[in-house]
Amino acid sequence: MKTNRIIAGALLSGAVAAAGVGLGAGTANAKPFYWCPGDPPIMGAVPDPNGGMKPVPIYPAWDTSICHDYGVRGNHVAEGKDCVLPQFQWFMCPPGTIPIPNMPIIPNVGE
Repeated sequence: MKTNRIIAGALLSGAVAAAGVGLGAGTANAKPFYWCPGDPPIMGAVPDPNGGMKPVPIYPAWDTSICHDYGVRGNHVAEGKDCVLPQFQWFMCPPGTIPIPNMPIIPNVGE
């Protein structure tokens, strides 16, 4: 009986830890993006009147003659190489990366 409780506790704590890591990674951009001249427009998402989200092209007001690292927040581009770690691990972000909320937003052309 005691062994079953220990195993159940270990499985439950492992599931909670895995869910926490998944949620932390899911709230940030899943991966860093890289845009270069000639690439298609960056796609973002805006609320759809039907209740979902619809994809929209984003045209950031940046120098289009060079490549850029970026992340997407809704229908805005944040420039920089993002660090996808949750906030409590920002101290572990690799050099040259920026936590998502601290990445500067680049205005869209035409806004």
